[in-house]
Amino acid sequence: MDTRVSDTPQGRFPKSTHLLKHSDFQRVYQQGHRHFSGDMTVFYLLWGPQQACSWLDGAAAGEMPSEAQSVRVGFTVPRSLGGAVERNRMRRRTREAVRHNLNLLNGMSAGVDVVINPKKGLLEAEFAQISREIERAFQVVRRACESGAKQSGAARSSAKKSGATKSGVKSSTANKPATNTKREAPPQ
Repeated sequence: MDTRVSDTPQGRFPKSTHLLKHSDFQRVYQQGHRHFSGDMTVFYLLWGPQQACSWLDGAAAGEMPSEAQSVRVGFTVPRSLGGAVERNRMRRRTREAVRHNLNLLNGMSAGVDVVINPKKGLLEAEFAQISREIERAFQVVRRACESGAKQSGAARSSAKKSGATKSGVKSSTANKPATNTKREAPPQ
């Protein structure tokens, strides 16, 4: 007897692969990279033993995920996308697509934290389209991990403090004084 609901491949998404802490989400947003697609934005932060010091930012060593948790995925669905029913539906559909494609991130040389932020169009999208977008995002994450073309969090934060951009050139607006944008009433 065949108990499958659909012909899509089966996968697992255990609790150990869920990104749960607020501080972990903030770290991914602030230090990670972004991948944009039609129905979602995927944020990801690569980490490994060599990045342990900058990744932890002074936290206790026990907070770093183990090798078994080298891939962690979290979901954020803002209230602006609809009521609780719509947001939960988006989260469930996205979680299911992640479950089917999580095996694409297994066996990477570094760990990765991924945060998926859906857009309003995800509600009307077909599940096959959502799954393809997750698959494409995970391929981008895997390629970034394998290429090793990543900046450490410490280098990136020092560049932000100095006003430098990704190209290393200082922003022209970094040293400009604030201007008063209030309009004065015309004389009468």
